[in-house]
Amino acid sequence: MKVLLVQPPVEDFYDTSIRTYPLNLLYLAAKIRDRCDVSVADLRTGKRRMLAFPGEYEDLAPFYRVEAETPFSLFRRYHRFGATKDEIRKIIEDGAPSVVGISASYTTYSLEALEVAKIAKEVDRNIITILGGTHATLFPAHLLAHSFVDYVIRGEGETPLARLMERLHNGDHLRSDPISGVSFRRNGHFRISGINIEEEIDLLPDRSRIPAQKYRINKRRYTFFLTSRGCPFNCSFCGKPPVPYRKRKLAGIEKELTECIDLGIEAIDFEDDMLNLDRYFFTEVLNLLRGKRLTLSAMNGIYPETVDIPLLESMHAAGFRRLNFSLVDVRESILKSQARTLPKAFLEMLPWLESSPFLVETHFIIGLPGQEPEDVIETLLFLMGKRLLLGPSVFYLAPGSDAFRDIVGDEWEPYIKLMRSSALFPANNLFTREITYTLMKLVRFINYMKQAIDLSSEHSDREGEAGYPRAGVSEIGRSGDVGALSDILKAPPETKAHDREIVRRLLVEKRFTCYDVREERFVDEPHDSALVKFFFEKARGLTIKGFKTDGSANVDV
Repeated sequence: MKVLLVQPPVEDFYDTSIRTYPLNLLYLAAKIRDRCDVSVADLRTGKRRMLAFPGEYEDLAPFYRVEAETPFSLFRRYHRFGATKDEIRKIIEDGAPSVVGISASYTTYSLEALEVAKIAKEVDRNIITILGGTHATLFPAHLLAHSFVDYVIRGEGETPLARLMERLHNGDHLRSDPISGVSFRRNGHFRISGINIEEEIDLLPDRSRIPAQKYRINKRRYTFFLTSRGCPFNCSFCGKPPVPYRKRKLAGIEKELTECIDLGIEAIDFEDDMLNLDRYFFTEVLNLLRGKRLTLSAMNGIYPETVDIPLLESMHAAGFRRLNFSLVDVRESILKSQARTLPKAFLEMLPWLESSPFLVETHFIIGLPGQEPEDVIETLLFLMGKRLLLGPSVFYLAPGSDAFRDIVGDEWEPYIKLMRSSALFPANNLFTREITYTLMKLVRFINYMKQAIDLSSEHSDREGEAGYPRAGVSEIGRSGDVGALSDILKAPPETKAHDREIVRRLLVEKRFTCYDVREERFVDEPHDSALVKFFFEKARGLTIKGFKTDGSANVDV
C-alpha cells in the first residue's frame, strides 16, 4: 500500500520558517514503513507566494499596508506559505498513492488541510484520505462533514494509523470492530472515537524521509526533538487536548541523537511541552548531549519552577545558548485568572541570567480575558529594564481552551480565520485592534532600542579596545554606562533617514508614523495616542537595557 503523508501549506500574514519541521509525520512514517511504501511531502516549508489581501481581513487593511515602511513594522503582506494547488495536484498525481494522510494541527489552517484532501479525491476518487492532528482531535465532525475526508485520527496517531493501514490492506474499511482513535462516517452518521494515547513513546522518527538540508536555523541544519510528551497543567488560554505527561527512555534518546548526528544535524529544538518538568530526568538528557557540539534551543519554553543556576550551567555546557521563558503577565491577579502562577524562580534568577552568557527571550500575552492595556504596559516597563528580548503574543481564541468555549462556544466556524495572532481579534473588548496594534508597536520600539543599545555598545567597545577615542559614537549604551534615550536624537544609529525621522517623531511627538513609499511622505499609523503618551509618562526615569550587551539608556523623553 502506497502512503503519502502531507504537511499542508498555510495562508497567513507570516509564518515562522524555523518552526515547520514535520516531526509528527516522521513518527507516523516510522510506524508504518514496514507494512507500507511511505513517503513524506512537506508542502509548507521553503516556498512563499504573495496573495491578494483577503476580504475576511479587510478590517486589518489600515494596519498591514504594503506601502508602509517603518523600523517598527509588523506585517505588510498576506502570503501562501507552501505549494500551490497545481503543485499539490502534480505531487499526488506523480506519487500515485492509495492513501493520503494529512496533518490538520491548527483549526485556523484547517481549510488548507481540507484543500489537500479535496485535491486528492479529484486526482483519484479511490484515494483514501486520513486527517489527524490537534484540530482533528478537537473537531473530528468538522472534517468528516466533508465527503472527501474518509477517516479522522484523534490523539496520538502512530498506533491508530498502523492498525488502520493493516485493516485497509485486508480490505476491511472498519466494517467490523472500530479502531481506538479512528473516527469515520457510515450511512450519514459519524462514528467518533475517543482520543488515543500511545502506551509506548520510544519509537524513533524516520528523518531519512525528508532532506535534512532543507531545514536550517542560522544556516545550521536543525531538527525538532521530543524527550517527553504531554503536560500536567491546564492553563485557561491553552487549547491542547488533555494528554498525560510521559518521559522517554534515555537509551532511546541517546540512539536518536546518534541518528541525528549521522544525518548531519547541527542544531536541535526541543518541542516538549514541559522539557524540564522532571529536573533529574532533564539533567540526564543534558549529560547525553554534552560533547555533541549541537546548538540547542527550546522554543516552546523552559519551565522556570525547576530551574536553578546549576541546571542553567549544565544547559550551557550541553549546548544551550538562548533561553525562552513564559511570563504571560507580571500581575499575579491576571495569572491566577488564567490558572497560572507567577514564575518566582525565573524572577529570582533574572540578575544571574542578565550577567550570564545566555541570550534570554521572555514571552507574554497581549489581550488576555480580564487583562487591561495598563497591565500590558506594566509588563513592558518591567521587561525593558532587563537584559532580554521581549517576545509578545497577541491573545487569540485557541480551540479547546476555556476562553474559546466561553467566547464562541459551539458556533466557532465563522471565526476560523480569526484564530491566529495576526488577526488581532478583540477577544477582550478592552483591546480593540488599534490598542493591540499600539502595544505591539511599543514592543517593537523597545526591542529596536535594545538593538541600538547593543550596536552602540559593541561599537564603543571596539573603539576602546583599539585605543581610539569614543567621540562621535552615540552615548546610548556604552558598555556598563547609562546614557539617555534623547541622545539618539543627537547621534542616531546608522539607519535610513526615513527611519531616523520616524524614531524622532515617536520620541518627541509621541506618535507612530510610517513612510508611505507610494505617496513619498510620512503618514500617521493607526494607534492609540493616549496609550503611547501613557507609556512614555510611566517609562520616564526608567532604564532600557540591551539584549546582547550590558549597555543601557535612561528614558528621558
